[in-house]
Amino acid sequence: MLSSELPRLSAYLAALFAPGLGPVTFRTRAAQILREAIDCHQVSFAIFDPRTRKLDIDFDPFFPEMAPGLEGFGRHMAKYPCFNFDPSVNGGKPFLRGDFLSDKEFFRAPVYLEGFKVAGISDHAAILLPSNDGTIFFLGLEKRDGSRFVPAHRDRMLALQPHLANARLLAQSFTTLEEAATDPGVFARLGLSPRESETLCLIAAGKANAEIAAILGISLPTVKGHVVSVFDKLGVDNRHAATARAQELIRPKLPRAQPTSRRASTVAAAPLPK
Repeated sequence: MLSSELPRLSAYLAALFAPGLGPVTFRTRAAQILREAIDCHQVSFAIFDPRTRKLDIDFDPFFPEMAPGLEGFGRHMAKYPCFNFDPSVNGGKPFLRGDFLSDKEFFRAPVYLEGFKVAGISDHAAILLPSNDGTIFFLGLEKRDGSRFVPAHRDRMLALQPHLANARLLAQSFTTLEEAATDPGVFARLGLSPRESETLCLIAAGKANAEIAAILGISLPTVKGHVVSVFDKLGVDNRHAATARAQELIRPKLPRAQPTSRRASTVAAAPLPK
């Protein structure tokens, strides 16, 4: 990514990690950022279970006429490393369709003729994000106007990848963090009191000290005391590090992200070729 683009990246990250981040807002924010930064027309949030070969895809935006194309994609995706939801492809780094298939190869391929073309998609790129539940999660970037992704797009995807990964894990953790606040035992191993646990969860939700005071009905100096105590017990010195430490503690309990029913499609992927 060019140094001249760094202010733009900073603006994207500020929008991505703004207060209110959660499973739903993560998808909305990620889609908006990727459409602008990568010049794509559509973003897909795809969860693939390699054990059942079930693929859940949530599009932003979604067009009902895409459904037959998604079925065609499912029939043929296993034939192509770049479409088979293999997390090792390109070493886990973002990639463009053109990195694997030339235009001539792609436009003659069954996965295009029966899949992408029918769905109205003219080009594809993808970003792998980590999961901790045995599934494979990719962000798909789609072109719908006949234009192509270029190397500069890949560079921007690479710059955004770690931040999108952190935002997704953080968004997933917020629900569990809120639940943890009602169970003092979750953070008791670190010596946090119930009130300190609540403070930690509100810190993770992006709340400022004044907001925490209003929510908990306590004074601002009391909140500051809780924050200092939380930092001390977690062995950290800032709010971001405290949030990350809390995530580590509850990560085994993170819920599997589910696509929203309004825009989701479930595809049965064909078995891997023998």
